[in-house]
Amino acid sequence: MTSPLIDSNNGFNLEYRFNEREIKILAKLLRNHQEEIPDGLVNFSMKIEQAIYNSMSIDEATAFYS
Repeated sequence: MTSPLIDSNNGFNLEYRFNEREIKILAKLLRNHQEEIPDGLVNFSMKIEQAIYNSMSIDEATAFYS
């Protein structure tokens, strides 16, 4: 029996749709702990930050991360 999370060709696969609140919580968490982010999560962290910057003005993003 195979797991739905494991694809024999591509490794693990997990689909999840984050809502706005979850993205904001993750963004702040990852920013506050950016020195601790393991190499395997750097791309994920960058995608979360990119989502924040794409959804806010520069002033809003600055205020959000302050």
